[in-house]
Amino acid sequence: MGAYRLNEAKELAIYTWVYAATGVTTIWDKPGAKRPALPYVTMNILSGSPRKLGKADEIYKSADTFTYNFRKAITLSCNIYANNAYLEYMETLINSLELETYRSGLRIAGFALWGNSDPVDLTVLLDTKFEHRVSADFFFSYNKAVDAEIGEIRKVTFESDIGDFVNEETVDTEA
Repeated sequence: MGAYRLNEAKELAIYTWVYAATGVTTIWDKPGAKRPALPYVTMNILSGSPRKLGKADEIYKSADTFTYNFRKAITLSCNIYANNAYLEYMETLINSLELETYRSGLRIAGFALWGNSDPVDLTVLLDTKFEHRVSADFFFSYNKAVDAEIGEIRKVTFESDIGDFVNEETVDTEA
């Protein structure tokens, strides 16, 4: 099963933030992909994403069409590979989310930051050398609007005219 992908604008906002904050090669993680030269960052939207956050807001468009605004949450996993400064790169990435310079680009793309996990040092010994890697997860939410024709009329407006008196009443058929 492949990783979940966002639309191009949202992925570009995430890529731009990570690359600008760390200043190193930044790639979306893909199985079997060629590794770039150190240092570099891999990004992956974890399985189970996007998750639903609460009930969708229903907005009336016409007699039988509504827009549903779904609130979604994703977990972005970032891994930083570097010879020496891998922990400093991660600290810089985490700290960048406190700076409006980086937050504004994510907000323009529709993201709200919920926080991040603590960094985890995943350095391992490979053959006779250490592979230095640190990982942290970042939690974001965003809205996704979906139009739907519900096939039933949910509101009806009645207008009656009795002499000089005009009465308009809206009846909600769900009640």
